[in-house]
Amino acid sequence: MNLSKKFIFLGLISIFIITSVTMFSFASEEKDYINQAIKLIDEEKYNEAAGELEEAPGFGMYNLRENITFTQGETFYMYGEAKNYTIKKNNEKLFEIYLKEDIYILDEENNILFGQTDFLDYHITSHSKNSDLFINNTITQTSPFPAGNYKFRLVLKDVFSQKTTEVIIDFTVVE
Repeated sequence: MNLSKKFIFLGLISIFIITSVTMFSFASEEKDYINQAIKLIDEEKYNEAAGELEEAPGFGMYNLRENITFTQGETFYMYGEAKNYTIKKNNEKLFEIYLKEDIYILDEENNILFGQTDFLDYHITSHSKNSDLFINNTITQTSPFPAGNYKFRLVLKDVFSQKTTEVIIDFTVVE
């Protein structure tokens, strides 16, 4: 084997070893979270156990905004992690999740300035039960909001169970 082929071969082996070690490291971290969750369940600390299990699939992968202040015309980026939604098995042995989200923008007195039902219509079919569902919303101010205090009201609906949950997020717009 000539010298350049040996370098390429050694490089590929190195990449394989590094990748294997990295994958083993990730699996090891997940195993640690699961083992800690089992220990917490044995201690009847169920909420803490759920928190450990959420760490295993990687919840929380976002950059937290430093404040709730936006400038006029700025785009709003929202991130949410859905939990406890219905996963339905269909006739094709696939799993389905079906969520819808209503979004409202309110003023300080809770008057609706903007509202849209089914702003998000998320129907997913998968070969596995997805327990890590991330929801991203983007709202662009096509007409800049006047300076002031506002609220987002987000209502997430589980279509299969008809259960809903909502969150209110305060924010401020400045000139």
